[in-house]
Amino acid sequence: MASANLPRPELRIDMAAMDTLLTPVNCDGPGLLAFPAQSNFSGVKHPLSLVATAQARGWHVLLDAAAFVPTNRLDLRQVRPDFVAVSFYKMFGYPTGVGCLLVRNAALKVLRRPWFGGGTVNFATVKGRMHVLSSGEAGFEDGTLNYLSIPAVEIGLRHLRQVGMETIQTRVLCLTDWLIKQLLALQHRNGRPMVRLYGPVNMIMRGGTVTLNLYDPNGHLLDYRRIEQLAGDARISLRTGCFCNPGAGESAEDLSDEDMRAGLAQVGAGINLRRFMQVMQDRSGKSAGAIRVSTGLASNFADVSRFLDFVLGFRDQTALTLGTVSFDIESCRVVRDGG
Repeated sequence: MASANLPRPELRIDMAAMDTLLTPVNCDGPGLLAFPAQSNFSGVKHPLSLVATAQARGWHVLLDAAAFVPTNRLDLRQVRPDFVAVSFYKMFGYPTGVGCLLVRNAALKVLRRPWFGGGTVNFATVKGRMHVLSSGEAGFEDGTLNYLSIPAVEIGLRHLRQVGMETIQTRVLCLTDWLIKQLLALQHRNGRPMVRLYGPVNMIMRGGTVTLNLYDPNGHLLDYRRIEQLAGDARISLRTGCFCNPGAGESAEDLSDEDMRAGLAQVGAGINLRRFMQVMQDRSGKSAGAIRVSTGLASNFADVSRFLDFVLGFRDQTALTLGTVSFDIESCRVVRDGG
């Protein structure tokens, strides 16, 4: 297994390196290229032309469209990946809470599943030590589907169609562009920048995800976990951490193999996120996470303006003035305010 490079500062796929990775697969079987149409870390929209390029070289392609389709139209007649992952919750929110994996019939035929879960078999026997999977997609649907939420999918899709994907896309573009420009202009009174943005600083091939970290007047990183806690007190919902995307986070902060090995060597088997973050801070001043805000269907100017005002509240503040947070060591969840 190999991963593509995401060069800083924009964190777009290194297409030359990707071309090398996508050498024609060998006779042992087809390879699988998995990539997001839009990064949930940086907001970068990766080129959908990768789908046809990889397939022409004998690869199957899994397109993660979860962050893309809430604000962009995906025409599967033009872009034809073998597998597409979608989250309806991200498209129109509660009460759906469901997603789907779209699989082309030709790709489904090559899948081989050596185990089974509830609801995926037509026949199973303990004495005979065998089972017969249900045919088609039913052989891959473990357990009972969330049938109470499924009707909301049709309602949500109808709502998106009524609003218009182009309208949503324009709103997201305008709000995100304004927010990025305002954040990059923020400075402490000594002239040092307050914000470090990860990913593109314009709206060329990027979506409504804005990921950043805040720094104090001395250039020291402010703990994103404390920022999240203060945002919660202000009734602002932020996502912090690596967003289930450690690869992009490591690229954004230029965390190297050597950094990872050093962290493991110092902490060993007892490593967790809190301990690793401390090692990275002591070692190189790097972060192992960030702050993420997102604009979408329900976002308006009042939302982004309020977040900007919240960030402005950290002008000239240091980690000492912000206070600290205490954690459950194993889960790294905030348990109380230590400030």
